[in-house]
Amino acid sequence: MLKSAITVSQLNFYVRSLIDSDEILRSVLVRGEISDFSLYRKSGHMYFTLKDGQSSVKAVMFRSDAMKLAFMPEDGMNVILAARVSVFERDGVYQLYVTDIIPDGIGAQTAAFLQLKEKLEKEGLFDDAKKLPLSRFPMKIAVATSPSGAALQDILSVTARRWPIAEIEIFPCVVQGAESAESVIRAVEYFGKKNDADVIIIARGGGSYEDLSSFNNELLARVVAACPIPVISAVGHETDFTILDFVSDMRAPTPSAAAELAVPDMREISAYISDFRYTLKKELIAVEGIKSSELEALKNRLNIKHYIESRELLLDKTETAMFSSFDAFFEKKKNALALSVSSLSALDPLSVIKRGYAVVYKNGKPLASAKEAKKNDRLFIKMKDGEINCVAE
Repeated sequence: MLKSAITVSQLNFYVRSLIDSDEILRSVLVRGEISDFSLYRKSGHMYFTLKDGQSSVKAVMFRSDAMKLAFMPEDGMNVILAARVSVFERDGVYQLYVTDIIPDGIGAQTAAFLQLKEKLEKEGLFDDAKKLPLSRFPMKIAVATSPSGAALQDILSVTARRWPIAEIEIFPCVVQGAESAESVIRAVEYFGKKNDADVIIIARGGGSYEDLSSFNNELLARVVAACPIPVISAVGHETDFTILDFVSDMRAPTPSAAAELAVPDMREISAYISDFRYTLKKELIAVEGIKSSELEALKNRLNIKHYIESRELLLDKTETAMFSSFDAFFEKKKNALALSVSSLSALDPLSVIKRGYAVVYKNGKPLASAKEAKKNDRLFIKMKDGEINCVAE
Protein backbone atom coordinates (compact mmCIF):
# COMPACT_ATOMS: atom_id res chain seq x y z
CA MET A 1 0.00 0.00 0.00
CA LEU A 2 1.53 3.32 -1.08
CA LYS A 3 1.75 6.21 1.38
CA SER A 4 1.10 9.78 0.25
CA ALA A 5 4.21 11.80 -0.62
CA ILE A 6 5.52 14.50 1.74
CA THR A 7 7.76 17.48 1.00
CA VAL A 8 11.42 17.75 1.90
CA SER A 9 10.59 20.45 4.39
CA GLN A 10 8.05 18.20 6.05
CA LEU A 11 10.58 15.40 6.20
CA ASN A 12 13.25 17.62 7.76
CA PHE A 13 10.76 19.02 10.22
CA TYR A 14 9.67 15.52 11.22
CA VAL A 15 13.26 14.34 11.73
CA ARG A 16 14.05 17.46 13.76
CA SER A 17 10.99 16.84 15.92
CA LEU A 18 12.12 13.29 16.60
CA ILE A 19 15.64 14.40 17.58
CA ASP A 20 14.45 17.36 19.69
CA SER A 21 12.17 15.06 21.65
CA ASP A 22 15.00 12.72 22.58
CA GLU A 23 16.00 13.33 26.22
CA ILE A 24 19.58 12.16 25.68
CA LEU A 25 20.21 14.40 22.67
CA ARG A 26 18.99 17.49 24.48
CA SER A 27 22.22 17.60 26.51
CA VAL A 28 25.33 15.75 25.43
CA LEU A 29 29.07 16.03 26.00
CA VAL A 30 31.07 15.30 22.85
CA ARG A 31 34.86 14.99 22.65
CA GLY A 32 36.77 15.79 19.47
CA GLU A 33 39.13 18.08 17.56
CA ILE A 34 38.12 21.46 16.15
CA SER A 35 38.61 22.06 12.43
CA ASP A 36 37.37 24.59 9.84
CA PHE A 37 36.81 27.11 12.64
CA SER A 38 35.34 30.49 11.67
CA LEU A 39 34.05 33.43 13.68
CA TYR A 40 31.53 35.76 12.07
CA ARG A 41 32.59 39.14 13.43
CA LYS A 42 29.31 40.85 12.64
CA SER A 43 27.06 38.34 14.41
CA GLY A 44 29.57 36.91 16.88
CA HIS A 45 28.52 33.34 16.04
CA MET A 46 31.11 30.55 15.81
CA TYR A 47 30.98 27.77 13.18
CA PHE A 48 33.28 24.75 13.06
CA THR A 49 33.52 21.00 12.59
CA LEU A 50 34.19 18.57 15.41
CA LYS A 51 35.97 15.43 14.31
CA ASP A 52 37.79 12.37 15.52
CA GLY A 53 39.72 9.74 13.61
CA GLN A 54 36.66 8.35 11.78
CA SER A 55 33.79 10.89 11.76
CA SER A 56 32.87 14.57 11.89
CA VAL A 57 29.83 16.66 12.80
CA LYS A 58 28.95 20.30 12.18
CA ALA A 59 28.71 22.59 15.18
CA VAL A 60 27.55 26.13 15.84
CA MET A 61 27.93 28.30 18.96
CA PHE A 62 25.79 31.42 19.10
CA ARG A 63 27.11 34.76 20.29
CA SER A 64 25.32 34.70 23.68
CA ASP A 65 27.22 31.53 24.63
CA ALA A 66 30.45 32.38 22.79
CA MET A 67 30.88 35.57 24.83
CA LYS A 68 31.23 33.49 28.00
CA LEU A 69 34.26 31.57 26.76
CA ALA A 70 37.56 32.24 28.50
CA PHE A 71 39.53 31.49 25.32
CA MET A 72 39.25 31.57 21.53
CA PRO A 73 38.84 28.14 19.90
CA GLU A 74 41.34 27.25 17.19
CA ASP A 75 41.78 24.53 14.58
CA GLY A 76 43.52 21.49 16.00
CA MET A 77 42.37 22.16 19.56
CA ASN A 78 41.06 19.09 21.43
CA VAL A 79 37.90 19.98 23.30
CA ILE A 80 34.80 18.65 24.99
CA LEU A 81 31.57 20.30 23.83
CA ALA A 82 28.46 20.75 25.93
CA ALA A 83 25.67 20.86 23.36
CA ARG A 84 22.25 19.74 22.19
CA VAL A 85 21.68 17.85 18.94
CA SER A 86 19.18 19.18 16.43
CA VAL A 87 18.52 19.44 12.68
CA PHE A 88 19.13 22.47 10.50
CA GLU A 89 15.97 22.08 8.42
CA ARG A 90 17.09 24.10 5.43
CA ASP A 91 20.01 21.78 4.62
CA GLY A 92 18.57 18.64 6.17
CA VAL A 93 21.66 17.99 8.29
CA TYR A 94 21.93 17.47 11.99
CA GLN A 95 24.48 19.47 13.98
CA LEU A 96 25.59 20.37 17.47
CA TYR A 97 24.27 23.57 19.05
CA VAL A 98 27.11 24.28 21.49
CA THR A 99 26.60 25.99 24.86
CA ASP A 100 30.11 25.56 26.29
CA ILE A 101 33.57 24.46 25.18
CA ILE A 102 35.99 22.88 27.64
CA PRO A 103 39.65 22.32 26.66
CA ASP A 104 40.46 18.62 26.65
CA GLY A 105 43.95 17.97 27.98
CA ILE A 106 46.71 20.16 29.46
CA GLY A 107 47.82 21.42 26.07
CA ALA A 108 44.43 22.85 25.17
CA GLN A 109 43.91 24.28 28.65
CA THR A 110 47.29 25.98 28.51
CA ALA A 111 46.39 27.50 25.16
CA ALA A 112 43.10 28.77 26.58
CA PHE A 113 44.92 30.20 29.61
CA LEU A 114 47.47 32.04 27.45
CA GLN A 115 44.77 33.40 25.16
CA LEU A 116 42.77 34.84 28.05
CA LYS A 117 45.89 36.18 29.73
CA GLU A 118 46.92 37.99 26.55
CA LYS A 119 43.43 39.40 26.08
CA LEU A 120 43.11 40.80 29.60
CA GLU A 121 46.69 42.07 29.58
CA LYS A 122 45.99 44.07 26.42
CA GLU A 123 42.96 45.58 28.13
CA GLY A 124 45.18 46.73 30.99
CA LEU A 125 43.63 44.61 33.75
CA PHE A 126 47.09 43.56 34.95
CA ASP A 127 48.65 47.05 35.02
CA ASP A 128 50.52 47.80 38.24
CA ALA A 129 49.22 51.37 38.17
CA LYS A 130 45.67 50.07 38.66
CA LYS A 131 46.49 47.85 41.63
CA LEU A 132 45.34 49.04 45.04
CA PRO A 133 47.83 49.31 47.94
CA LEU A 134 47.30 47.18 51.03
CA SER A 135 46.33 48.86 54.29
CA ARG A 136 49.23 48.94 56.74
CA PHE A 137 47.02 48.37 59.79
CA PRO A 138 43.87 46.56 58.61
CA MET A 139 41.03 46.20 61.07
CA LYS A 140 38.84 43.88 59.01
CA ILE A 141 39.91 40.95 56.81
CA ALA A 142 37.45 39.42 54.32
CA VAL A 143 38.13 35.80 53.32
CA ALA A 144 36.56 33.94 50.39
CA THR A 145 37.35 30.26 50.75
CA SER A 146 35.98 26.88 51.70
CA PRO A 147 34.91 26.87 55.36
CA SER A 148 36.18 23.31 55.77
CA GLY A 149 39.52 23.69 54.01
CA ALA A 150 43.00 23.91 55.50
CA ALA A 151 43.47 27.28 53.80
CA LEU A 152 41.02 28.98 56.17
CA GLN A 153 42.69 27.48 59.23
CA ASP A 154 46.07 28.71 58.05
CA ILE A 155 44.72 32.24 57.60
CA LEU A 156 43.01 32.25 60.99
CA SER A 157 46.12 30.90 62.73
CA VAL A 158 48.53 33.40 61.17
CA THR A 159 46.19 36.36 61.76
CA ALA A 160 45.60 35.39 65.41
CA ARG A 161 49.34 35.19 65.97
CA ARG A 162 50.37 38.34 64.12
CA TRP A 163 47.43 40.74 64.40
CA PRO A 164 44.73 39.42 66.80
CA ILE A 165 42.87 42.74 66.90
CA ALA A 166 41.63 42.28 63.31
CA GLU A 167 38.06 41.17 62.63
CA ILE A 168 37.69 38.34 60.09
CA GLU A 169 34.57 37.84 57.96
CA ILE A 170 34.29 34.60 55.99
CA PHE A 171 32.23 34.04 52.85
CA PRO A 172 31.90 30.27 52.34
CA CYS A 173 32.87 29.38 48.75
CA VAL A 174 33.18 26.37 46.51
CA VAL A 175 36.83 26.46 45.44
CA GLN A 176 36.90 23.52 43.02
CA GLY A 177 34.69 22.31 40.21
CA ALA A 178 32.17 23.80 37.83
CA GLU A 179 30.50 26.01 40.48
CA SER A 180 33.75 27.39 41.87
CA ALA A 181 34.13 30.51 39.71
CA GLU A 182 30.53 31.60 40.22
CA SER A 183 30.82 31.03 43.97
CA VAL A 184 33.96 33.17 44.30
CA ILE A 185 32.41 35.87 42.09
CA ARG A 186 29.46 36.11 44.49
CA ALA A 187 31.87 36.48 47.42
CA VAL A 188 33.88 39.29 45.80
CA GLU A 189 30.72 41.13 44.73
CA TYR A 190 29.32 40.77 48.27
CA PHE A 191 32.43 42.18 49.95
CA GLY A 192 32.76 44.89 47.31
CA LYS A 193 29.19 46.03 47.84
CA LYS A 194 29.62 46.16 51.65
CA ASN A 195 32.99 47.91 51.23
CA ASP A 196 33.82 47.75 54.94
CA ALA A 197 36.84 45.43 54.81
CA ASP A 198 40.45 46.53 54.38
CA VAL A 199 41.46 43.55 52.25
CA ILE A 200 39.96 40.44 50.63
CA ILE A 201 41.82 37.12 50.58
CA ILE A 202 40.73 34.54 47.99
CA ALA A 203 42.28 31.26 49.10
CA ARG A 204 42.43 27.54 48.52
CA GLY A 205 45.10 24.92 48.94
CA GLY A 206 47.17 23.44 46.16
CA GLY A 207 45.84 21.19 43.46
CA SER A 208 46.20 19.98 39.90
CA TYR A 209 45.94 22.22 36.89
CA GLU A 210 42.34 21.09 36.42
CA ASP A 211 41.55 21.84 40.09
CA LEU A 212 42.69 25.44 39.66
CA SER A 213 41.10 25.98 36.25
CA SER A 214 38.04 27.76 37.70
CA PHE A 215 40.34 30.61 38.78
CA ASN A 216 41.13 31.25 35.11
CA ASN A 217 37.58 32.50 34.60
CA GLU A 218 37.26 35.76 32.64
CA LEU A 219 34.23 37.06 34.54
CA LEU A 220 35.96 36.42 37.86
CA ALA A 221 38.98 38.36 36.62
CA ARG A 222 36.83 41.34 35.66
CA VAL A 223 34.94 41.32 38.97
CA VAL A 224 38.21 41.29 40.92
CA ALA A 225 39.67 44.08 38.75
CA ALA A 226 36.61 46.26 39.47
CA CYS A 227 36.55 45.54 43.23
CA PRO A 228 37.04 48.70 45.37
CA ILE A 229 38.88 46.66 48.04
CA PRO A 230 42.44 45.29 47.57
CA VAL A 231 42.39 41.59 46.73
CA ILE A 232 45.09 39.04 47.60
CA SER A 233 45.12 35.87 45.53
CA ALA A 234 46.25 32.81 47.49
CA VAL A 235 45.36 29.93 45.18
CA GLY A 236 47.51 26.85 44.76
CA HIS A 237 51.21 26.60 45.51
CA GLU A 238 54.17 28.84 44.73
CA THR A 239 54.63 27.43 41.22
CA ASP A 240 50.92 27.58 40.33
CA PHE A 241 49.72 30.66 38.43
CA THR A 242 46.16 31.52 37.49
CA ILE A 243 44.49 34.50 35.82
CA LEU A 244 43.31 35.50 39.31
CA ASP A 245 46.97 35.89 40.36
CA PHE A 246 47.64 38.40 37.60
CA VAL A 247 44.53 40.52 38.10
CA SER A 248 44.65 40.63 41.91
CA ASP A 249 46.33 43.52 43.70
CA MET A 250 48.75 41.11 45.39
CA ARG A 251 49.65 37.43 44.89
CA ALA A 252 50.64 35.11 47.70
CA PRO A 253 52.09 31.64 47.09
CA THR A 254 50.06 30.13 49.95
CA PRO A 255 47.13 31.11 52.21
CA SER A 256 49.54 31.51 55.14
CA ALA A 257 51.67 33.89 53.10
CA ALA A 258 48.51 35.81 52.16
CA ALA A 259 47.70 36.36 55.83
CA GLU A 260 51.26 37.54 56.47
CA LEU A 261 50.95 40.02 53.61
CA ALA A 262 47.54 41.22 54.81
CA VAL A 263 48.41 41.96 58.45
CA PRO A 264 51.47 43.30 60.26
CA ASP A 265 53.20 41.48 63.09
CA MET A 266 52.12 43.00 66.39
CA ARG A 267 55.41 41.95 68.00
CA GLU A 268 57.35 43.86 65.38
CA ILE A 269 55.06 46.86 65.89
CA SER A 270 55.61 46.69 69.66
CA ALA A 271 59.38 46.48 69.16
CA TYR A 272 59.22 49.42 66.78
CA ILE A 273 57.22 51.45 69.29
CA SER A 274 59.73 50.62 72.05
CA ASP A 275 62.64 51.67 69.83
CA PHE A 276 60.79 54.81 68.87
CA ARG A 277 60.03 55.61 72.49
CA TYR A 278 63.71 55.15 73.42
CA THR A 279 64.83 57.32 70.52
CA LEU A 280 62.25 59.95 71.39
CA LYS A 281 63.43 60.00 75.01
CA LYS A 282 67.03 60.52 73.87
CA GLU A 283 65.93 63.30 71.59
CA LEU A 284 63.95 64.96 74.38
CA ILE A 285 66.95 64.80 76.73
CA ALA A 286 69.15 66.32 74.04
CA VAL A 287 66.61 69.06 73.37
CA GLU A 288 66.29 69.70 77.08
CA GLY A 289 70.08 70.19 77.33
CA ILE A 290 70.08 72.58 74.38
CA LYS A 291 67.15 74.56 75.78
CA SER A 292 68.82 74.73 79.21
CA SER A 293 71.93 76.23 77.63
CA GLU A 294 69.81 78.69 75.71
CA LEU A 295 67.95 79.61 78.89
CA GLU A 296 71.23 80.24 80.74
CA ALA A 297 72.43 82.43 77.90
CA LEU A 298 69.15 84.29 78.04
CA LYS A 299 69.57 84.86 81.75
CA ASN A 300 73.01 86.33 81.13
CA ARG A 301 71.55 88.58 78.49
CA LEU A 302 68.86 89.65 80.94
CA ASN A 303 71.55 90.58 83.51
CA ILE A 304 73.26 92.73 80.89
CA LYS A 305 69.89 94.30 80.14
CA HIS A 306 69.44 95.24 83.79
CA TYR A 307 72.92 96.82 83.82
CA ILE A 308 72.12 98.80 80.68
CA GLU A 309 68.80 99.93 82.14
CA SER A 310 70.55 101.19 85.33
CA ARG A 311 73.14 103.05 83.24
CA GLU A 312 70.35 104.59 81.16
CA LEU A 313 68.59 105.75 84.33
CA LEU A 314 71.83 107.37 85.58
CA LEU A 315 72.29 108.99 82.18
CA ASP A 316 68.76 110.40 82.33
CA LYS A 317 69.47 111.94 85.75
CA THR A 318 72.77 113.37 84.57
CA GLU A 319 71.07 114.80 81.48
CA THR A 320 68.36 116.40 83.63
CA ALA A 321 70.93 117.98 85.96
CA MET A 322 72.97 119.19 83.02
CA PHE A 323 70.00 120.85 81.36
CA SER A 324 69.04 122.49 84.69
CA SER A 325 72.54 123.97 84.95
CA PHE A 326 72.36 125.17 81.36
CA ASP A 327 68.97 126.84 82.02
CA ALA A 328 70.35 128.73 85.02
CA PHE A 329 73.45 129.76 83.08
CA PHE A 330 71.41 130.98 80.12
CA GLU A 331 68.98 132.91 82.39
CA LYS A 332 71.91 134.69 84.00
CA LYS A 333 73.39 135.59 80.63
CA LYS A 334 69.96 136.72 79.43
CA ASN A 335 69.60 139.14 82.33
CA ALA A 336 73.10 140.54 81.77
CA LEU A 337 72.32 140.98 78.07
CA ALA A 338 69.10 142.81 78.88
CA LEU A 339 71.04 145.20 81.15
CA SER A 340 73.57 145.88 78.44
CA VAL A 341 70.84 146.51 75.91
CA SER A 342 69.23 148.94 78.30
CA SER A 343 72.51 150.84 78.67
CA LEU A 344 73.02 150.98 74.95
CA SER A 345 69.49 152.15 74.42
CA ALA A 346 70.26 155.24 76.53
CA LEU A 347 72.95 156.12 74.01
CA ASP A 348 70.81 155.40 70.97
CA PRO A 349 69.66 158.57 69.12
CA LEU A 350 66.37 156.91 68.49
CA SER A 351 65.71 156.76 72.18
CA VAL A 352 66.21 160.57 72.32
CA ILE A 353 63.67 161.00 69.52
CA LYS A 354 61.13 159.10 71.55
CA ARG A 355 61.41 161.83 74.23
CA GLY A 356 60.32 164.64 71.76
CA TYR A 357 63.52 165.55 70.00
CA ALA A 358 64.40 165.23 66.27
CA VAL A 359 67.44 164.09 64.31
CA VAL A 360 68.56 165.80 61.04
CA TYR A 361 70.08 163.56 58.35
CA LYS A 362 72.06 164.58 55.30
CA ASN A 363 72.87 161.89 52.77
CA GLY A 364 71.77 159.30 55.27
CA LYS A 365 74.06 160.51 58.05
CA PRO A 366 73.00 162.50 61.11
CA LEU A 367 74.27 166.12 61.30
CA ALA A 368 76.24 166.90 64.42
CA SER A 369 76.47 170.68 63.66
CA ALA A 370 74.43 173.28 61.74
CA LYS A 371 77.60 174.21 59.91
CA GLU A 372 77.47 170.88 58.16
CA ALA A 373 74.33 172.00 56.28
CA LYS A 374 74.75 174.16 53.16
CA LYS A 375 72.24 176.21 51.25
CA ASN A 376 69.90 174.12 49.11
CA ASP A 377 71.06 170.86 50.81
CA ARG A 378 68.28 168.26 50.96
CA LEU A 379 67.79 167.34 54.55
CA PHE A 380 65.77 164.60 56.27
CA ILE A 381 64.29 165.26 59.71
CA LYS A 382 63.26 162.17 61.71
CA MET A 383 60.82 162.62 64.55
CA LYS A 384 59.10 160.14 66.85
CA ASP A 385 55.90 160.13 64.83
CA GLY A 386 57.24 160.52 61.25
CA GLU A 387 59.79 162.01 58.87
CA ILE A 388 60.09 165.44 57.11
CA ASN A 389 61.93 166.13 53.83
CA CYS A 390 63.20 169.75 53.56
CA VAL A 391 65.73 172.01 51.82
CA ALA A 392 68.21 174.21 53.73
CA GLU A 393 67.87 178.00 52.94
